Amino acid sequence: MYSKGMGYEPSEEGLGRKDTGESYRVRMGSKDIPVGIQAAMVGMKKGEKRRVELPSAVGFDSSDWAPAPTTRRGKATIVSYRRILEGNGPSSPPFPAETIWDVQVERIGRKKGE
Repeated sequence: MYSKGMGYEPSEEGLGRKDTGESYRVRMGSKDIPVGIQAAMVGMKKGEKRRVELPSAVGFDSSDWAPAPTTRRGKATIVSYRRILEGNGPSSPPFPAETIWDVQVERIGRKKGE
């Protein structure tokens, strides 16, 4: 999720750590993930994949910055991204940077009573 797009990132052990394939349980309509991702997932079937480019207006800020990264590198990446969005002084004005997400539906659950 917080990747350079290579599929593997360096770890403390010096070996590559696979940084793709993290799964999140999502309830549509909640603030678990950005609203742009939820909108892109509408109509997806099990096993379907989509690449989604999100403008900052419907990105992390729309989900209270969730899902939060768990690694030190992921947390630092989010801090840097927020600085880009908010600006970092007069020499670095705010910039509406997009994020790119690869989304795949692994399982679809139904509400109880359906």
